Amino acid sequence: MPYQRVGALKVSDHWVRSPLLNINRACQTCHAVPEAELAGRVATIQDRHHALLQRAARANVDMLDAIARARTAGASDEALAAARMLRRQAQWRLDFVAAENSMGFHAPQELARILAESIDYARQGQHEAERAGTKR
Repeated sequence: MPYQRVGALKVSDHWVRSPLLNINRACQTCHAVPEAELAGRVATIQDRHHALLQRAARANVDMLDAIARARTAGASDEALAAARMLRRQAQWRLDFVAAENSMGFHAPQELARILAESIDYARQGQHEAERAGTKR
């Protein structure tokens, strides 16, 4: 949050908006890097994050589709229990990152790790659902 002057006081600006709207005040007070370079770094981080978020969402949808197909094929609740547990784990991680709302900028490596876990759990859940759908 950039600082602003209110009389003789220096206070944080609490108007929530993108720091990219004022890179000079929001970023360059700590980062002695040209504005264009900072904007480029942010764009790169956010583009990578968006792509990974979309991959995690696709994995979660594929898993949900596999669970639905297994259920339609007659898989029991007991047979789908493992897939549903993995669905909860995958979805929770995807929701956490999507709700975090920085598009990866606050902690790009940690959010990438969490999205990777979401993808992993989703693919495991998809596999479990596919197995459950073939057993009867």
